[in-house]
Amino acid sequence: MPSDPQAVARRMTEPLDPAFQHLVGEVFRLNGQLLATAEELAKPMGVTPAGWQTIAIIRDEPLTASEIGRRLGMRRQSAQHNVNRLVRQGLVELQANPGHRRAPLAALTPAGRRTMAALYRLQGELAARFTRGLGLSGTDLHALAATLRQLRETALGDAPAPPGRPARRSGGQRRG
Repeated sequence: MPSDPQAVARRMTEPLDPAFQHLVGEVFRLNGQLLATAEELAKPMGVTPAGWQTIAIIRDEPLTASEIGRRLGMRRQSAQHNVNRLVRQGLVELQANPGHRRAPLAALTPAGRRTMAALYRLQGELAARFTRGLGLSGTDLHALAATLRQLRETALGDAPAPPGRPARRSGGQRRG
């Protein structure tokens, strides 16, 4: 990303707490705007932003609701709710899971694959709305995503464990 030397110097001397609060506020606002824009784009197809995320996460392989929740950073119950809605819409089917009989795998149906293809085309419009005129390259966006991932993983690694559970590592894995 383009950087102004004076802005870099200010960042290096700014207290961390207010800067972090500013970052968090911008991330929250960006998330809200992303969800609102995704909802606007996908509404004609009858897909919610959460449905869009779920369809995207299972496009390459069937997953359980727990796996979907972990990958999307949501509770299993929320992921299950999204899967159930997509099943009712005929976009997802539940398949037997050889690894766990009580945790079926969510997989895209042919209609779900067609919807995924349409959503993929909309993703280009979504990207254009958020990056137009900013001069950002794909490399810049990958670097920004990597920094955000590092922040998230650092938080996971430092999060105190709930009572009776071992602490979590960066990858969301438990020590033990």
